[in-house]
Amino acid sequence: MLFSSMIFLWLFLPFVLVVNLVLPIRLSNLFLLAMSFIFYAWGEQEYIWLLLLSLAVNYAGAMGMEAVRGRGHDAGTAGADAGTAGADAGTAGADAGAAGDAAMSDRQTTSGASKQTLITPDKLLLVALVAVNLGFLGYFKYFDFLTGLVNKLAGGTVMEPKNLLLPVGISFYTFQMISYGADVYRGTIRAERNLLNLGLYMSFFPKMIQGPIERYQGMGACIRNRHVTPELFACGARRFIYGLGKKVILANQFGSVVDKVLANPMDQISGGLGWYVGILYTLQIYFDFSGYSDMAVGLGKMLGFELTENFNYPYLARTVGEFWRRWHISLSGWFKDYLYIPLGGSRRGTLVTCRNLMIVFLCTGFWHGAGLSFIAWGMYYGCLQVAERLFLKRRLDRLPAAVSYIYMFFVTVVGWTMFRADSLTRGLMLLKQMFLLRPGIYDTAMYMSHKTIAYMVIGIVLCGPFQALVPCFRKHMQDGRSIYLSESLGLILLFAYSIVMAVGSTYNPFIYFRF
Repeated sequence: MLFSSMIFLWLFLPFVLVVNLVLPIRLSNLFLLAMSFIFYAWGEQEYIWLLLLSLAVNYAGAMGMEAVRGRGHDAGTAGADAGTAGADAGTAGADAGAAGDAAMSDRQTTSGASKQTLITPDKLLLVALVAVNLGFLGYFKYFDFLTGLVNKLAGGTVMEPKNLLLPVGISFYTFQMISYGADVYRGTIRAERNLLNLGLYMSFFPKMIQGPIERYQGMGACIRNRHVTPELFACGARRFIYGLGKKVILANQFGSVVDKVLANPMDQISGGLGWYVGILYTLQIYFDFSGYSDMAVGLGKMLGFELTENFNYPYLARTVGEFWRRWHISLSGWFKDYLYIPLGGSRRGTLVTCRNLMIVFLCTGFWHGAGLSFIAWGMYYGCLQVAERLFLKRRLDRLPAAVSYIYMFFVTVVGWTMFRADSLTRGLMLLKQMFLLRPGIYDTAMYMSHKTIAYMVIGIVLCGPFQALVPCFRKHMQDGRSIYLSESLGLILLFAYSIVMAVGSTYNPFIYFRF
């Protein structure tokens, strides 16, 4: 069930919004949990068991970490209290105080230095929890890929592939639950004792199958205490309609051309057509992904949740580092907090920093899909990030802004061309055609129409330049709680046109099936 499908827009969504408004918060949470599972089961009913199993494992693991840590903490606290009381009581109390101080000292040693260097029960539980979560993800997402790779290297069939269907959204909810367990271990949050609340955090339908990747610290507070005001509902509706327009009107238009072109043999696509389709896909993936993120944020607001902003006009970036601070912000933040910083971040010298960046981007590529093209895409950005860290950014900063934008234009188009390719071989072949500007049987004129050009111009303007020139529009979109009459009329027309486009076309792809 897609946000842009008619059954979602006319049946599922209105029903959820109306019932959510009339129910008290506890019953509403239970209702949203049930509807989230129905939303997921609509296309993935065979993997409901995996969702439930993952929920049970993470719930038990977090509770276990808090329980084993709580016993030691209680012992230390009791000792400290005995010490305080003993100091007032005299000699006997002094002895108790010494015992209390010793207990507290032992606990501090255990939770401090020892926790960093030795294996503690809560650390063991965290490692086991991460292993189980990554095990689920690895088996369903990467088993067949690794099997095929092993067979190819061995020159024969060593392992039989299982031809597994990928559970939609498994990468998103797996990373959410890993962050939940890690935050419980760090003491950033308390383990959620209400299983239904944790289930809603994991499966909340607006963000489950395409993000953003939420942290429990923020969303848990919304689950326990939320309310829907007319202003918040209107703001959410506006955001949803804008996102729907991005997806249905722009992204689908670009995607239909991209799919037609890339269905041809890569060595028969002319270099000019390659650049043309690369630009179109660059626009498609932005308007598709940011459109879905806008719809998710909008749906969250209409239901009383404040979800994380996932995009900040990434095509306005002047460096690769800035691009990744603006693109898929929740994923970039996740890798920073749970991989880059634990590896040492940038605190251990240039060489270690570069190593950490390469590891992060290798994992970023692998997270996006089980294929060599995704790994190459991740390494491509990793190498660019390292180059910027070592010397390139300093030189770009001394040049006019136009040079930086041109640099990022080529970097982005080349990166997305590699990302979109069905395989590494086809991707490299297309890039070869593009950079050598080779002729081909299929040329730009065959796929260029006045309609596509008009939409491409609109897309280029709306992917960042317009928002940069009119910053009040950008602020209004994200934070504005008031909707003027003229804007209301515009939103009605935009929604109507989006519905017409969705109904009038059979092309409505879901490009996150790999995640």
